Amino acid sequence: MVGEFGDRARYADEDFGESALAERFGVKEYPAVFVDDALVARPQDFVAWIPDQPGRYTPWVEPASHRRFQDDLRRAIELRLAGAEVPSLEVTASAPDRELTLPDVSLVDLGGGSIDRADLAGRIVLVEVWASWCPPCLSTLSWLDRVRTRYGGSGGEEVVVLAIAVASPEADVRRLVAERKLGARVVLGDEALAARFGGVSAIPSLFVFDRQGRRAGTFYGAPPDLHDRVGELLDRLNDS
Repeated sequence: MVGEFGDRARYADEDFGESALAERFGVKEYPAVFVDDALVARPQDFVAWIPDQPGRYTPWVEPASHRRFQDDLRRAIELRLAGAEVPSLEVTASAPDRELTLPDVSLVDLGGGSIDRADLAGRIVLVEVWASWCPPCLSTLSWLDRVRTRYGGSGGEEVVVLAIAVASPEADVRRLVAERKLGARVVLGDEALAARFGGVSAIPSLFVFDRQGRRAGTFYGAPPDLHDRVGELLDRLNDS
């Protein structure tokens, strides 16, 4: 979208852990979007930061939310190019259920099996949020099965793999699971459920929790090195 403005605007991607702007505004999660030094979109704008309190651009899986964000960003860039001040948002502290820990959940997978916090205790947990209409998700789902096999298969696995399907018809999810013979625990969910595991601002989103239930890694989208990066993290956690 920044390309609409030619050489008058430039896009820059920063790791929030090394960003002076993120530190200045107290941003602890991402995505956060700045126009020069003005914060125009915060992490809580893309997720249900607190249950029943959706962000400005939720549900993010809907095209209308994308358009709303693009319109707001476009206006901010136009203001800055016109020499006007761009209003800056504030970042508020995370709500208790937004702490970086594995949430206390009680789920039922497609096969009717129950999943709760006690089942996950003492294990590494890999959660993928995916959708049936998302092509990159499908390759990642197949990779998740390889991860599951590598770390012990079913029963006493060292890494528990949960795949939460959002914004997807149940029939489509069941068809894909059957076609690909997926062994991962697949759960039908929604954005509110997915947000309890972490801020979902892209599909797919991957969250990794260590054996103590602490979130050890967050991965948005499907970059070419996604599987390598997640695999390296799982190896470190499994060896520790």
